[in-house]
Amino acid sequence: MKISTMLKEDKVFSKNELTNLKIDAFSEYDKQIKKLSEEDLIEVKDNADNLIAENENLLFSRYVSASIGMIRRPQEDNIHMQNLLVSFYENRNMKVVEFLAEKILVLNENKNALRMLADCYAESGRTEERWKILERLVKVDFDERKLVLDLAEHFAKEGNPDKELFYYKKVLNRYISAVEADNVKKVWSILLSKKTEDDGYFLGIADKVAASIGHSFAIDLLNDFFRTIKDDTDKCIIVLKKELVLDKECTDARTALVMAYQKKYGTSKRFNYCMKKSGLKGNDDVAKAIATFETDIAFDVNCFVLQRSTGKLGIIKDINDEKVTISFGKSVSTMSTEMAFKALTPMPKSHIKVLKAVIPAKLKAKILSDTEWTLRVLMESKDRKCSLKDMKAELIAPNLLTEKEWDVFRKDAKKVLLENLYFSPVIGETDTYILRDTPITPEEKQLLSFKGENDFYSKVKIVIEFVDSDFDTESDSFSEIVKILNSQLRNIGTSITDTQLASYLLLNYLRVDKKIATSINECTLPFSAIYKKIADKVAIFDKLEVPELKKAFIDQVIDADPKGWPELLRDFFPHYTYNYIPEKLKSTRAGYEVYISILKSSVNNFKDNIDIFLWNLRYATAKEWEKAGISEEVLLVTQLSVLAYTQSCIEAKKDVTDNKKRNQVVSSSLFVDKKLFDAIENGDAELAKKIYSIASNDKNLDPGRLVEIKHCISEKYPDFSFGKEKTVDVDNLIPTGFFCSKESYDLKVKEKADLEHQLLLVADEIADARALGDLRENAEYQYGKDKQKNLNITLNNLKKLLETAQIKSSKDVDPSRSVLVPRLQ
Repeated sequence: MKISTMLKEDKVFSKNELTNLKIDAFSEYDKQIKKLSEEDLIEVKDNADNLIAENENLLFSRYVSASIGMIRRPQEDNIHMQNLLVSFYENRNMKVVEFLAEKILVLNENKNALRMLADCYAESGRTEERWKILERLVKVDFDERKLVLDLAEHFAKEGNPDKELFYYKKVLNRYISAVEADNVKKVWSILLSKKTEDDGYFLGIADKVAASIGHSFAIDLLNDFFRTIKDDTDKCIIVLKKELVLDKECTDARTALVMAYQKKYGTSKRFNYCMKKSGLKGNDDVAKAIATFETDIAFDVNCFVLQRSTGKLGIIKDINDEKVTISFGKSVSTMSTEMAFKALTPMPKSHIKVLKAVIPAKLKAKILSDTEWTLRVLMESKDRKCSLKDMKAELIAPNLLTEKEWDVFRKDAKKVLLENLYFSPVIGETDTYILRDTPITPEEKQLLSFKGENDFYSKVKIVIEFVDSDFDTESDSFSEIVKILNSQLRNIGTSITDTQLASYLLLNYLRVDKKIATSINECTLPFSAIYKKIADKVAIFDKLEVPELKKAFIDQVIDADPKGWPELLRDFFPHYTYNYIPEKLKSTRAGYEVYISILKSSVNNFKDNIDIFLWNLRYATAKEWEKAGISEEVLLVTQLSVLAYTQSCIEAKKDVTDNKKRNQVVSSSLFVDKKLFDAIENGDAELAKKIYSIASNDKNLDPGRLVEIKHCISEKYPDFSFGKEKTVDVDNLIPTGFFCSKESYDLKVKEKADLEHQLLLVADEIADARALGDLRENAEYQYGKDKQKNLNITLNNLKKLLETAQIKSSKDVDPSRSVLVPRLQ
């Protein structure tokens, strides 16, 4: 190999030589590396490593070892390449620095490479490219704060408000984590001046500041916020209550809250009584005083109330310090004020029970048109926490939603509950959500979904969705997910479980494939050690339910087992029937031989795994089948055998849905795509005989298909003997049943195939509807069953028609023997 000869001439370069070295010197090595097979890559790297062991400063030996290492182990940070980068950076050879940095960054978002590349762009005046690199840098350098602030100010000058706010919010979180109070105050003031964030955001930040820097500083920030919303009484009350949560002894906040309540409820005749009773102006416990006041002040004239013992809804007609008069429809009741507080619950006009009683018609229209509003009403009516089951109980009622309307609402509600940041799932409670005072971040919502999911591989899918949706992978929420995944790896013993392996693979996949630098795999074991702990590699591969993990495992296996991986991939293939494994196998000589053997086995043993045969049938080339020793005739006969086998499985009620799909694939290939008829037309009589023999012995073959085969053979071989049946005598054939042309017959066959396809789709619809719950009241399920019944009736009638079909052409018709018959439709 030329590259081995080149490495023999390697040397240690002086500083001056490093400064003046050209990129072309590296490009020649890259060209040679591209020519190497998998086996050659291993040999050349070993050679380079041996040279480095003798002299660690050899330039191109380090480059070759690093380049091959990055090809074979992309998930690992390559120390040789990073050291080379530093050497050229120190010698200010910025052309080579840019070349090496970009080579590293193809695989990993390395912060040193990004920083040096940004310097390259700054030095060469490429300003816009530099800002883009700095954006990438702050995603992986979590201690960096000044650059984040620089980015915010840069985009402010550029007139890009979305990115400006994004980076101001990002740097604010970093200043909070770093406990830099002055900088927190500065950015907080900037965000308040922008007036683009909702109130919940600032309240949430105050909580973070309280936990990180201190309650008094958080209250100071809230006072700044208070001044920006001082004209909105309801918002002021919320902020002041938050201050009193942080410091219940804050007299200024307590006094301001009394004034805010006075402004909101001062016109009520009961205000002074309720304020005095609550003790809010005195020294009573502030939380208890607030709760008492807000409960008592809610009792007022024209206020709706619920009688807890009977569930009756009433309305207060009169109230004073001593008694309350309530109208319950046709009856009126009077009770002492003290008794009323114990027996009645005040109901706001927005409560679902009030709305159902007062405006049922308008309420239904609103429910059907505004899902988010409905969810808020339901949750506020249920102490801000509600399950889908509870929602259904409230909404399915006379004059409200029907079962079918509920099913539509439920789908829309699930979407809103998953996407809206004011709703979050309750961990440990199925389909239960809470309405938040402050919005949760998208990252926090993903974390809650992750924690609330019981199935591990559903958790994995949530993590992948987190990354694919471009959520903030620097966030505390993502950091917690990474910690949970790493916790799976802390107790690896002599063997490894599939969830431990999945965690290991997922962390590496996120770091390498998705370039997520925060996805730190804390397991110190190399994959080669993990690999040795796996007793049954095929079984554990099958358990990895997520495709990304299967692919990651395949890549790691190839690297860890240079000699045995092709045979192992053969065993993996039935559990991952996609092109990834064949592509890997066909990349090496040894792997290609295994791939060819898979083709051969899929024909000879098709019953072991029909899906493998069908996959190969679709994707393998004619050249590959020829290499496997499988002729077109053998492929055709095997397809007929598959058709018979799958039909027998369907009759035996074995994997019916899967076998129907397999049967349809083969049937479409043979009859709709006319491969069977082309074979008869282009083959010899022996092949026709073999085809008819298999088809006629298949008791489960659709009789209509057999008619097609017989007709095609008769057309080419008029004297063909069909065994016990008489030779087809076209001249004397007396038509019975469905007398049609070949074109008409083909249309009926196509119609039959369409019906069979529709039945498969309906079966899936019924399965989805069944998952919605009670089948007796499930409109979608009943509709699906009715549709399935009607399709089956139509299909059975069509099958009977095709069973009696006689295909004739115009030359077969003797005008002297013709009679008028009704036109067939």
